[in-house]
Amino acid sequence: MFDFKSTSKKPTGSRFFGGISSNYIFSAISIFLLTSNINAMEPSNSTLTIKEAVVKSLKQHPGLASFAYRVQSSDHTIAQAAIGQKPEVSLVIEDALGTGDYSDFSNAQSTLSIGWILDGGLVNSRVQQYKYKKALTEIELDIKRYDVAAETAHQFITILALQDRFKIGKEAHLHSKKILKEITHRVNSGKALMADQLRAEVNLERRELEVEDIAHELISAKKILSSSWGQSDIEFSSVSGSLNLPKSLIDYSKFEQAISSNPKVRYFLTQQRLTEGEISLAREEGKNRLRFNAGVSRYERTEDYGLTMGITLPFGGNNNQGKISSLSADKSRYQAELTATEIQLLTQVFVLYQELMHSYHINNSLTDEIIPRLEKALKETYKAYQLGKYSYQEWSSVQQEVYDAQFSLIDARLTAHKNTVELERLTGLAMQDYKNAQ
Repeated sequence: MFDFKSTSKKPTGSRFFGGISSNYIFSAISIFLLTSNINAMEPSNSTLTIKEAVVKSLKQHPGLASFAYRVQSSDHTIAQAAIGQKPEVSLVIEDALGTGDYSDFSNAQSTLSIGWILDGGLVNSRVQQYKYKKALTEIELDIKRYDVAAETAHQFITILALQDRFKIGKEAHLHSKKILKEITHRVNSGKALMADQLRAEVNLERRELEVEDIAHELISAKKILSSSWGQSDIEFSSVSGSLNLPKSLIDYSKFEQAISSNPKVRYFLTQQRLTEGEISLAREEGKNRLRFNAGVSRYERTEDYGLTMGITLPFGGNNNQGKISSLSADKSRYQAELTATEIQLLTQVFVLYQELMHSYHINNSLTDEIIPRLEKALKETYKAYQLGKYSYQEWSSVQQEVYDAQFSLIDARLTAHKNTVELERLTGLAMQDYKNAQ
């Protein structure tokens, strides 16, 4: 028999996986998802923790590498946008190289001047626009980080579940060996039929196949996890943690209220601000800008000098009105997409929370009611088998029910943890709790 005990750990609002090791006060994603200062952490003694797995993924995931260059490019673009239009220096020579009195430079008039445009407002609008574009890139990076961390967490807890299944499978295999040995002895003593021994041998073979199947799944899962940080080799032998669930759930209203922190929501909000900036830029570009020039003229005939000054003002209204109207429509579109995204996120959170509650119900039923009774029934069936009241088939059937219930418990806990990962990816709730704790 195998002992499945319910957890005694107290739930923590910022716990990412609930029962994945009591050492994890904060969720791995919550601690490392958006922090720029990620400390190097390497697996120790070939055992990998959830923190180490998420850190390695966030530092080395191939899909995140390009964002650093995109952010760097945005910084250079902002610096370039801050440079205004250059002043112009001009030299004009008149009344020279003509005919008669103007065949040389003796009667020439030369003017050296400098001209510039007042474009301070235009430069500021352009800089602000590119800052919003950089913010969009950073939000896209946040979205990718959430996804990478969540995918890593999903794969980590999948390995954790497979390890538990492998452990149960190995114990079931050893137990089947003991049963076969006992039945063989009973057959040799004439207390059991040869058919029971043959069935026990088949059961042992099935247990061996189950263990082999789980072992193959475990290797594949480790390979997938290693690829999250760009490695082709598996450099850890196991992952550490527990699938036990906390006694109670985080209140649903907290998840609901935290929707606004989702990067997808922030993305559309920033898109709206970017569009507002583009509208301001279009208005600035459409303005009639004053052009000033000033200089000095020399008159060769009299060898005198004179100052020149001028102002140029274009005629007409704002020629960007069509562009402004188009951008205003885009702004309304982003607002509509924001509303649709919020509704979609709220729906996803609701569905995931319902599934999470169901997984808790299954976990509690299996832990408190079903498995204890099945284990008791297995003991009673074994006693009845020894007394000849039950057949081996009946005894084996109850054994299989116990194993199935134990595997169902692992599946229920795995589903609960995966739903929790998705809830935190959608809401960032634990990230907020972590920030408040600083």
